[in-house]
Amino acid sequence: MKRRTQWIPILVLLLLPLLAACGLNRFGADGWAGLTIQDNTLYAVSGEGRVIALDISRDSSDSRGNPSRIWGPFPSDDDDELGAVYAAPALGAYSSGGGSSAQSIFVATYEDAEGDDDIAANLISVDATTGIQNWGAEVPGEVVGSPTLVGNTLVVTTTDGLLYALALEADERALPRTAWRNFEADGEIWSAATASNGTLYFGTLEHTVYAVNAEDGEDLWSRKVDGGVVGSPLVLGNTVYVGTLDRNIYALDSVTGDLKWKFSGDNWFWASPVTDGTTIYAATLGGAVYAIDLTGREVWSSPTKVSGPVLASPLILSNTLVVATDAKQVHQLSLVDGREEWAISVGEKVRAGMASQDERVYLIDNDGVVHALDAERRIELWTYDTDQ
Repeated sequence: MKRRTQWIPILVLLLLPLLAACGLNRFGADGWAGLTIQDNTLYAVSGEGRVIALDISRDSSDSRGNPSRIWGPFPSDDDDELGAVYAAPALGAYSSGGGSSAQSIFVATYEDAEGDDDIAANLISVDATTGIQNWGAEVPGEVVGSPTLVGNTLVVTTTDGLLYALALEADERALPRTAWRNFEADGEIWSAATASNGTLYFGTLEHTVYAVNAEDGEDLWSRKVDGGVVGSPLVLGNTVYVGTLDRNIYALDSVTGDLKWKFSGDNWFWASPVTDGTTIYAATLGGAVYAIDLTGREVWSSPTKVSGPVLASPLILSNTLVVATDAKQVHQLSLVDGREEWAISVGEKVRAGMASQDERVYLIDNDGVVHALDAERRIELWTYDTDQ
């Protein structure tokens, strides 16, 4: 797959709020991808579209040695990079036709396979154990958000405003068929769809939040808000929480879409909010981190200011909140009052979502370097360059 130069339209949206904080900041052809963990294997995708699997089983000991590579990189040839990736890989197994598949990794790229003859596929399935490609499929439009696996259906959101659903087969090498393709939103979709109780929730840059039936793509409801939606909605109980680019978080009824309340912050809510079940934690491009109860009231006496804009969703550990910034810093905050307990420089901007195992935090920076942090001991365990 030939790599080509792309400019994601992020610059237009981010230029003004980031000028003061970061200076002139150009978002180039390389994405910022992400990572995911299962058991003691970490799967990382660089922004250039190279996938590796690392063994992190030793990280629970006092060892600080680099992890061993299980497989990768995929693709192995530098000329076959998948292209810019802005989404963490999805990982999962599924059942279909009475059989069960092996664990697979699904990687979606910011490439338009139908609009460029050089791109053979922009949605790729890779065997999680071997790193061998299962199949590649063409999805209409570029993909910014991670694929969502619901049962044996893989759902992808696109910048063309489409939800594209593929029916996966238990034979993981079989090319999937289209499950449904009858839903079209009012604008570009950058957020990954959040699945809950058979419903997919997502938002568009045209200020609309949707709920769609995951089985057939039927539109259940839509709700206009006052800003574009970039992050994935958070679903808790019968409420959907959505951060927007109008500086608000909206709490919507998950069944009807009716507004329950909204909360105003200091700047755009780009990153998806997270929750520990009783409190919503959300961060802004202004570098403010908020703790909000389920009625929309602030829990901390005031928001905590971190080192810079936050594009990556915060990560909740047992009693702390981890926040990575565009100022190349990672902060560890108390869940109780937002007090900073630890901060570390990671040398490059962090825009991709983080992952955790026990009290260890894993992240990938914009240079494609994976960092392993021990939040309990407050040390960096190792770094690993995905391009090496």
